[in-house]
This record gives sequence, structure tokens and C-alpha cells, in this order.
Amino acid sequence: MLRRLKFFGAGALISILFLSMGPENRMKDTFYAYIDYFNPEKRVVDQLLISDSIIYNDVSSVEIENILEGAWVNHDLTNKSSYPKFFVIENIIDEKNRRLSINFYDREERKDSVGDLKSYTKSEIISVEEISQISSRSYKSYFSLIGIFLVIMIPVSLLVRKLIRKRSLEDE
Repeated sequence: MLRRLKFFGAGALISILFLSMGPENRMKDTFYAYIDYFNPEKRVVDQLLISDSIIYNDVSSVEIENILEGAWVNHDLTNKSSYPKFFVIENIIDEKNRRLSINFYDREERKDSVGDLKSYTKSEIISVEEISQISSRSYKSYFSLIGIFLVIMIPVSLLVRKLIRKRSLEDE
């Protein structure tokens, strides 16, 4: 059993080495994707970025992308229950506090070329402003991820230790 575990560990390390080399670091991308899965701020920003239509009101798209990179949601000012959903996203760029206000239309309908009604999403940038004080970033999602990891890994490690001890006693 211990010999198999050593072979498995060596194979896992070799595969991690191969996956992390090269121009496309798939291991790092996958790791960040798992971490961001539990991050609600990242989900909101990604949803706003991949919407079908983005309306920039007198703001450049480059400036918006800079603000959204590493931004977080101000949950005190955000209104998710209204339609359109109103999001306030904040970030620190060049040591300046920036606030971005966005209306997000989730179920807009338009006719396609055949005449069928299709549903699409639309983001409308309301304002970009420089403010004196911004909200603090929430780290609850990261703590929950660590908690889930510990809830799974502590019993697994105890079980593996028990199996290794049992196997070593049988071998003696």
C-alpha cells in the first residue's frame, strides 16, 4: 500500500511539473479558476464583462477594463433585487479610489434575423468617479474555501494514516 502511494505521489508530482511548464500555465489557470469559483465579486465582474452588449457612456473601454481588473463589489450600495440590477464596483488604481456604477439588464429581448425573440444581457456604465473612501474587500469567500478544504482533507488524512498504520502492522 505504501509502495503504491509512493508511486502515485511521484506520478502526481511529475504531472504537476509538466502541466505547470510551457507558455500556457494550465495548472495555475485551473487553480485560480477553482479559487475564483467561490468568489462572488469575481463572478459579478465576469458576468458584466461577458454580457452581450456593453454601453459605455462617455467612458473608454480601456479605463473600464482597468477598473474591473481586481475590483470588488460594494454590497452596501448594490441593489440586486431591482430591475435593472444596480452594481457598484470599486478598485484602487494608481493610488486613486475609483467607483464604477453599472446597470445590468439580465432578461432583455430582441428579435433575431428570423423574427424569433431571443434573450440577451446588457451592461450599461452609468458613471465612473474618483472618491475619497472606498469599501473594504470581503474575504469571506476565501475563508469558506479554506474551511471546505479542511473539512475534506482532515478526515482523509486521518483515514490514510490509519490505513498506513494498519498495513504496516500487517507486514510485521
